[in-house]
Amino acid sequence: MFPGALLRASGPAGAALAIGLALGLTPGPAQGAGSPHPVPPQPRQEVTVDTLEGGRILVGNPAPGRGGGPDEWRLVEELRLGEVDGAGPEVFGNVHDVAVDERGNIYVLDYGSKEVRVFDREGRHLRSMARDGEGPGEFRYSGFSAEYRIVWQPPNRLWVADRYQQLSFDSLGNELTRVGAPFGPGTPISGTAMRDGLRRGTIAAADGSGFIYQQVRVTDRTTSGDETVSRSRTYGVRVPISPEHPNPVLPRDSVLLDSRVSTSTTQTQASGDGNITIGGTIKVSIPRRVWAFTHGETVWAANRAAHRFHEVTFAGDTVRTLELGNPPSPPPDDSDDSEFEPLIASLEVSPEGWLWALRHREDPDESPVWDLFDNCGRYRGEVSSSTRIAAPRFGGEEVAPIDLGAGGVIHGIARDALDVSFVVRLRLQSTSGTAITAEACRW
Repeated sequence: MFPGALLRASGPAGAALAIGLALGLTPGPAQGAGSPHPVPPQPRQEVTVDTLEGGRILVGNPAPGRGGGPDEWRLVEELRLGEVDGAGPEVFGNVHDVAVDERGNIYVLDYGSKEVRVFDREGRHLRSMARDGEGPGEFRYSGFSAEYRIVWQPPNRLWVADRYQQLSFDSLGNELTRVGAPFGPGTPISGTAMRDGLRRGTIAAADGSGFIYQQVRVTDRTTSGDETVSRSRTYGVRVPISPEHPNPVLPRDSVLLDSRVSTSTTQTQASGDGNITIGGTIKVSIPRRVWAFTHGETVWAANRAAHRFHEVTFAGDTVRTLELGNPPSPPPDDSDDSEFEPLIASLEVSPEGWLWALRHREDPDESPVWDLFDNCGRYRGEVSSSTRIAAPRFGGEEVAPIDLGAGGVIHGIARDALDVSFVVRLRLQSTSGTAITAEACRW
């Protein structure tokens, strides 16, 4: 189950009425102006909606049939940015992240060249920024942190960050703010130390209302004899940014998202020159939860072994739960010794509030598949892509990030057989012409 903070508003079903809805999804206009072929009516989907104790809404979706859901979707590649040979800015070394602004300009963090390259929506190179260094307008790249992220924040701020540094720039590459220092060990969050502990956080999202969203990891270690137990917790933190207080040093809201335990042991052995100490990790818990920020007052979180998704406020209250099919009840055990078969790899939320749940895949060469839920929580079908974006990386514990924009536009990182990086733009399309919008919900 989720940490207690996530279940504060959860409880047994109350006396509220369970509503069975037969929803006829209204089709959008047919693709192509003046098309003589009418759009066929959408299949009807049975959705149940319950109001649980505490006001939490439970939206239950039946298991998808052979067609995969009420709509059929496809991802169409619109742009491929990158070259295999040459010395120009279109040749990438190792792309770690990608972000897109309102004009469609594409920001590419290339660790191979240790800089951020900016392209217009047609793929023409505009400039490079956040180059390696410690001077104004520079970012210090190191080999000690793989958690490099770039996040666009409207109207004119690009965040470049890792676990120790958080810098922001305007679209021309001028430095706006700087927090933290490269290579720093950071300070764990503990009581009043939370302010300094934020420097261990990684920026995951930002919105146009002046807030950034961080994933902050806290680790406590206890040693008994030759055994050390490390307990790490990951918090989602919502931090206000303003011209008066541009540096994110005071948290506004936080919620516990994940916790993990690892155990290591040391052993002393005698040698000809004296004693030597040998250490090794004997047990590490695997990540069991995924989450995504909504760019608002909530965050979506899920156990990776069940199609059950919780929308949680930063006060720790669960306000909505989505289910697909019949997920196990009680939910999968989070204990380290329990069997665990992941079904979900990651979550993303679109500007319209659609939830994209990426299915887990053992083989990184398999095509990615997402389950799609609209902003009301109704299951809208699945979509796959022959372009292998969102691939597992760093040992398979996470996937390469994508930028999920309005209208079903995705920018992601693809690699060829020689591990050459590309940036691609895909667009989600419904074969029936269904529009991707934020709908008015009936509950």
